[in-house]
Amino acid sequence: MPLKKYCTDFTLLILIVIAFTLIQSCSVPSKVQTTSTVISPRNNSPVEKLSTKTIALNDSQKVEVKLSVNHNENIFASALFTKYADLLGVKPSELTNEKLYKLIDEWWHVPYKYAGNGKSGIDCSGFSCMVLKTVYNLEIIRGSSEMYKTTERVKKEDLKEGDLVFFRIKHGHISHVGIYLMNNMFVHASVKYGVTISSLDDPYYKKVFSSGGRVISRQ
Repeated sequence: MPLKKYCTDFTLLILIVIAFTLIQSCSVPSKVQTTSTVISPRNNSPVEKLSTKTIALNDSQKVEVKLSVNHNENIFASALFTKYADLLGVKPSELTNEKLYKLIDEWWHVPYKYAGNGKSGIDCSGFSCMVLKTVYNLEIIRGSSEMYKTTERVKKEDLKEGDLVFFRIKHGHISHVGIYLMNNMFVHASVKYGVTISSLDDPYYKKVFSSGGRVISRQ
């Protein structure tokens, strides 16, 4: 074999070996880098996924709790209005003052007690003053006759929710008072039944009814 051709073949072989070595050395870090890139997201993704899922679950629970509370309040209001609408002889949809009927429900059948102010006993003017203050934020002097003197006269047909209703029971004097609701019904502290609802059309109350009264500062 001529020496020139042998050298050429040997040189070509050397170049091939060098080229292969360089290719191998370059491919190793590439594989490591690729492996690192794949592993890193795999290690992080479960944590990120769990975090996102936990936050979403918490937000959902908060909404569910809020809806549950509102739902329960709506159910309570509906039951309350249904109960008192039945007593008043009206439709539940006609009742809107939840605060008023909650208070009536809370004080229902609390016994009558002259000059009383609490759940152990309360009188008619004390109860009426408490309703006006708690529900309508209206102040008025206590005592049925004094309340009569300081209020504006209202005819029976013009009565509105929250107006006072006065009765002449003892010796023709104003001696009883209640709070008008609707449909000729009123709530009061009765001597016999305690806090209860009665009708102005009841023969007894129809006989002793005097007039309605409206706190002058009330629009």
